[in-house]
Amino acid sequence: MKDKFFFPLALLVAAAMVGVAILPGVGRLPSGAVTGDGKDYSEITLSGVYLNKIVAGGDATTRLIDGPGGRKQLYLEVEAGTLDDAPELGPHFRLAADIEVQFSGYTIRCTVRARPADTHGALQMQANYSAGRVGDSGWQVFDLQPDFADFSFDYDVPLAEGDQGVDYFAIRPVVPEKSRAMIVTEVKFERLGRWAE
Repeated sequence: MKDKFFFPLALLVAAAMVGVAILPGVGRLPSGAVTGDGKDYSEITLSGVYLNKIVAGGDATTRLIDGPGGRKQLYLEVEAGTLDDAPELGPHFRLAADIEVQFSGYTIRCTVRARPADTHGALQMQANYSAGRVGDSGWQVFDLQPDFADFSFDYDVPLAEGDQGVDYFAIRPVVPEKSRAMIVTEVKFERLGRWAE
């Protein structure tokens, strides 16, 4: 085969192989631990398709739904008596080791923008920042409003001890009976001042 045919054909075959390798990832929703990717850690926001990074845990139902303008929202539904009290055993976001290092010894403001779902709407939600074996914020309870509202609390993240691990941020509806559901449009972490060295 002559060079004028061989090289263009080889380039076409190589491009096709790269395209086939990339194809499985096209259109895939983000998953896995929340990371800062080495950027500015003063504020980390999860919204839109990045809310898909939630881990359902237990018997909770989590899924992305379409909100106004096609923007993705997180739907959370839980049945009464199905979740353990541990934050990582219910709906939660895993916070990667880089966030654990960057948040260690800092006061973090955790904000969830949420409202009750249209069906089986929760009246209250709970949130908990867990630093694993070194402690957690405890469950913070908020009264949901009919429309989306921001619910925040501050937590002094303990100094990391030993090997790096992962922190967790758990959110769930309060379920007094049957099942309750809520919708979340945004979860935000703001690194405030250092409280410990």
